[in-house]
Amino acid sequence: MPDYNYWLSGQPDDVRLVCIEVYHPAWSKVYQMVQNHADGITVTHEDGTQHHYEYVPVTTQKGSNSDDLDQEITIAVGDLGEEFPLELDRMRASDASHIKPMLNYREYNLSDLSKPQLTIKNLEVTDYEPKKEGAVFLCRARQMNLTKTGETYNLDDFPTLRGFV
Repeated sequence: MPDYNYWLSGQPDDVRLVCIEVYHPAWSKVYQMVQNHADGITVTHEDGTQHHYEYVPVTTQKGSNSDDLDQEITIAVGDLGEEFPLELDRMRASDASHIKPMLNYREYNLSDLSKPQLTIKNLEVTDYEPKKEGAVFLCRARQMNLTKTGETYNLDDFPTLRGFV
């Protein structure tokens, strides 16, 4: 279902800005990137603090349904430069190597940078695929409930199931 809030609350000539924030405890800084503003922007987060986002060629693809807890975003970053691979090496060598990088996704209207129109916070970077000129990240919501219900049927415990397989 399309996001009608943008079209109902925004001005006809307004631009929707996509802001991405990627961080890890072992990295030297928090990477704050804006997809579609070549000069970079300064925005106000939901907690009232201001942050500057630098322009980086980024494409984003949100999962098909943002109404449930299975949120997923695929991000392709065009130019990571020489700095980001060093951050990945820092992460692997640190005591926090078991912690996955995290991503916050925000969308702003250019006419109102004081509050985000959409916020998706604390997605884990589950897959990282380096490319020739950048990288692709797959980010998902954390699995909060890993318990299973029911009984598993297998041939070792129930040999009579062999006739049905």
